[in-house]
Amino acid sequence: MSVGLGLLAASLLSATAVFAQAPLAGGLPGSWLEANVFAQAVSNGFGDWSGVYVRGVQAGPTRTLYGEVLALDAFTERGVQVGATVRQDWKTRVFAILGANVGNGAPILPKGRIDGVVGVRFGARREWQATAGGSYVKSTTALYDRAATASLAWYAPKALLLEAGARVNSSNPGDIQSRRLFGVAVLTPSPRRSLSVRAIGGTEGWQIVSASTTLRKFSSEEFSLAWREKLSTHWALSAQGDAYRNPFYTRRGVTLGVARYW
Repeated sequence: MSVGLGLLAASLLSATAVFAQAPLAGGLPGSWLEANVFAQAVSNGFGDWSGVYVRGVQAGPTRTLYGEVLALDAFTERGVQVGATVRQDWKTRVFAILGANVGNGAPILPKGRIDGVVGVRFGARREWQATAGGSYVKSTTALYDRAATASLAWYAPKALLLEAGARVNSSNPGDIQSRRLFGVAVLTPSPRRSLSVRAIGGTEGWQIVSASTTLRKFSSEEFSLAWREKLSTHWALSAQGDAYRNPFYTRRGVTLGVARYW
């Protein structure tokens, strides 16, 4: 999967942890607008990352709307991506999420992407949540991905969320198979504070690092640690640290954000 896809997809589908890398919302309620800046050092001369990410969320009783813009400088390339997502809840136990985003033609970002998830809550207190979904990703080249995702989450006592899941991906041309597993823990000790940790590992089918260079079929691991603090009724700050490794390079950095709530 090409670089930058996870960065936007995580937030597009922030109600499920199937996708990785964006700053974690952590369950703080309400509608909000947030802006994040990030910088990440990349080894072996591949070119450092930096950029700006803006997301707006309008939350209703049964429907939540997301709108997002990402400006990314990575691997000496620059690109812009925009996206929109809707989450619909039915009868407190079933929900669906559908998101799409498009890029401006930069090779480091997808030409287009669609993600969908259906979730079911169960248990006496609806403390369990299972999701299943799929993705289609088209690069600016002939490469494209089709993927299936699944996860299981437990809303444990003492404001703790634990989630684990998997993604099975087919990259074409070539039918390159890849698989990734993830685990997430989110602690929300008060309505004002959220602490999150996420780990992901497995294989990737491809990753475009320039118009002329594509990495294919390799293993990688990544780890994220995030904090968000609601300072007042209307304002919150967030910080996240990321570490990523594959056989070609390592990437480490931080993301800092500010959010306005309504």
